[in-house]
Amino acid sequence: MKASMMAAAMTMAAALAGCSTGGSTGGSNMFASRDTAVEYIRVFDIKTDAAGTMVARAASEGISRNISNATLATPVPDSAEVQDQPGRFKLADPAGAPPGTIAARGPSCEGASWTARATPDVRGSQDMNIVACLFPYKGGYHLDLYAAFTKKEGGWLEWPRRATGYVLGTPDKYAEKTMLDIVRTIRETTNAQVALVEAKPDVAGAPWLDPSGVAPRSSQTSKP
Repeated sequence: MKASMMAAAMTMAAALAGCSTGGSTGGSNMFASRDTAVEYIRVFDIKTDAAGTMVARAASEGISRNISNATLATPVPDSAEVQDQPGRFKLADPAGAPPGTIAARGPSCEGASWTARATPDVRGSQDMNIVACLFPYKGGYHLDLYAAFTKKEGGWLEWPRRATGYVLGTPDKYAEKTMLDIVRTIRETTNAQVALVEAKPDVAGAPWLDPSGVAPRSSQTSKP
């Protein structure tokens, strides 16, 4: 079934390629390839009676479901006093990045009790960067999640690219699942109440309430 889908996609791509080279200048522009920068931001409020070490351990387990070589840290806080309001990651200044691209390092996690950084090599993407920051406060925790990457769009390879994404998954779905599995694992391990605070782009439904390991609906997940 997968082989026949790929064959059909390649046949269509070849037909489109013929159209793009034999027509007018306007026709060729229809099939112009481009690099698209993509950013995801997710911020969750987490309320649990579990110890901070258990929450951090669950977060580490969650990111390890999809990334085996993430850089994890539990920074020593500047003060033993818990803040009234949660911290927030600071997005990198894009001024130094080339136009249309994303700052390489992603956000900083100053004040977080647990952090994770990873640059997984994911099919269909370039320079993927995933950052997670856990900020304790008197009401619980905020989990700030960030993912960014560049992907190819358009061009005569667009149809086979879509067919491959349908079968093997897309970088968008991979980034989404990686972030969701962190908050899902925290919720399952610590019996936490979780609420979405901020999302870019918007999230349909409440996928963080699904069991950990579940792929986002409508697609399978690409693997690094």
